[in-house]
Amino acid sequence: MMKMFSIRLLLTIFLFLILELIVINIAGLLPFMAIHKENITDAPYMEFLMDSLLHPLEKSSAMMEEKNPLFFLGSGGALLLILYVVFFAKERKGEYELADKYGVYGKARWARKNEIFIDNETVGVPVKQLMQDLEASMMEGKGDKRYGQ
Repeated sequence: MMKMFSIRLLLTIFLFLILELIVINIAGLLPFMAIHKENITDAPYMEFLMDSLLHPLEKSSAMMEEKNPLFFLGSGGALLLILYVVFFAKERKGEYELADKYGVYGKARWARKNEIFIDNETVGVPVKQLMQDLEASMMEGKGDKRYGQ
């Protein structure tokens, strides 16, 4: 249980960092494009993106100092999305995963115990008794011509 929680926590943090990198790039790219609007085709986009990816803390600190509204809105949205995923998105089986309720030809599911062990139909036999019965039935079948003997 603890291992599953720690994996989920690591995946959540990883997802948040990816979303935050996207926010940093978008929030920085729009002002960058506004600065280079006269000659937008020759703007050093790759340098900007590589700088944002390699130094995200510096870029986010600079955006906070500049009070970039896109950065604050995007970071808030990413945080809300992560909180929703962690606390409100439950692992629930969809209708297609519940074979009992999803009626299609060829559906399969594991049988329930009450379907297998029906009173007065299914009898539990100890393993030794089962082996003795099996050996006895094999001995009886040796003289039978149907078995190729």
